[in-house]
Amino acid sequence: MKLLSSETAASEVIGHLLILFITILGVGMIALYGVPAIYSLEDMANSKNSEQAFTVLDSRASRVTLGESPLQITNINLGGGTVTVEPNSPSNPSYMVINSSNFNIVIPMGRVKYILGDRIVAYEGGGVWAQYAGGGTVMLSPPEIHYNGWTLTLPVININGSASVGGKGTAVISFKKVATIMQYPNASKTGRTNPVNGSSIGKVNLNITSDYYKAWADYARTLSYTNVSVNDKNKTAIIELEVISPMGTFVSIPGTITLRDINMSSPTPLTNLSFNLLYTKPADWGSREFELEAHNGNAELEIDTGHGSGQDYVIDVKYTKSGTPDIDETWHAFLFDAKSPSPWNIDFLNKTLNLTFTGDSCPTWSPSSCTSSTNFSLYDIMQHYSLLMGPDIVFETDAEKFSTDSSSYTLNYDPGPGALTYLHITENRADVAIS
Repeated sequence: MKLLSSETAASEVIGHLLILFITILGVGMIALYGVPAIYSLEDMANSKNSEQAFTVLDSRASRVTLGESPLQITNINLGGGTVTVEPNSPSNPSYMVINSSNFNIVIPMGRVKYILGDRIVAYEGGGVWAQYAGGGTVMLSPPEIHYNGWTLTLPVININGSASVGGKGTAVISFKKVATIMQYPNASKTGRTNPVNGSSIGKVNLNITSDYYKAWADYARTLSYTNVSVNDKNKTAIIELEVISPMGTFVSIPGTITLRDINMSSPTPLTNLSFNLLYTKPADWGSREFELEAHNGNAELEIDTGHGSGQDYVIDVKYTKSGTPDIDETWHAFLFDAKSPSPWNIDFLNKTLNLTFTGDSCPTWSPSSCTSSTNFSLYDIMQHYSLLMGPDIVFETDAEKFSTDSSSYTLNYDPGPGALTYLHITENRADVAIS
C-alpha cells in the first residue's frame, strides 16, 4: 500500500505533531531569548530606579554635610542588588589631594555603592556616578566643585561607616553629620591664606583618585579655566588651575618678577609697579642703573633707568618685535638728577611723567604715526605695552649698585578670569549606616 494513495486518516495526528513541535519550539525560544531579555529589562529597571534613588540620596546627603540637618534617611529598593559603604582605604582608594608649592591637603572621600550585576551606581564626593560593563563611567549628578575663574569653592564629603545589605527588600541609608573642618583658608597652617599665593609654579593642582576618575575628569572639563588630564595607572583625575602672582609690597628684588594672567580685557590692567631702591654705598654717586626686561615670542620690552647725559638720570622704554615689518618703538624722558636722595623711588605707573617718542614709527599705537613731539605718560606707555606682552609677563630685573636684599617693590594688577585668587576648602565628615 502506498502512502500517497492511502485512505488511512493520518492527517489529524500529523497536525497535532506539528502543533506540538511549534509549541515546544516557541517555549524553547522564549526560554532561550525571552526570559534573559525579561531579566535584563528587570535589571535595567532596577538600575534606573537605583540611579534615581541615589540622586535623591545626593540631595539629602547635602542637607547633612553642607546644611544644618543633623540626620537624613533615604530608602532604596535593592531589587537583588547590594548597597555597601566603602570608606577610603588602600583597597578602595577614594580621596582628593589639593596642593601647590606652599601647601598640601589630603582629604578622604569614600563612597556609598550599589552593585547589580555589572552595573554600579555610587555616591562619592557630593556627586553620583555610574559604571557600566566594560568599565565606562558617567556622571549622573555633579559633585560639589564650584569654580568661576577667580574663586574655587570645594566642600569635600568624607564618608565613614562599615555596612553592606543585599537582597530583594528595601535598604534604609542614613547620613549623620559629624563635623565640618575648614581646611583652607586656615591661619594655623603654613601657606593656607587668601589670596592664594602661587609662588614659583603659579599652579594649584586638584588630584582626584577614584574608580570613577574618568567621569570626574569629564566633569572638570566642563568647568572654565581648567587644564585636565588623567593618570590611568593610579586612577587619578588631575585638574590644574593657574594662580595669580603674589601681590603687595615685598622686601628684596628677585631676579624675576612675574605677572600671571593680567586682565587683557581691561585697558589699564596694572595698578601698581613701583620700586624702592637702596644704594649699596650711600656716599658713592657713581653709575647706578635699574632695568626690567620681558620677552614674549619674538617681542621684547626693555625699561632702562640710569645715566643719561652728564649726571642726569633718564628712563627709556623700548618695545621691539621682529616680523614683516619689524617694530621698534622707543620712548625717553628725564627722570631726576644725580643728587636725588637715597633711596630711588621709581613709579613705573607715573601719570605725570611724560615720555617722548624717539623711534622711527609706532604701528602699535592709534593713530599709528608718531613724531619727535609725540609724548605719552609713563602710565599709559606701561599699560599699552603690558597688553602687548600679556597675559603672562615675566620681568627680568638687573640692579647695578643697588642692594637687592634691602630694596623693595610693590606689585598690584587686575587679574583676568581664569586666575585662581581665592580658595575655600572644607572637609565635611558624615557617618553612614545601612539597615
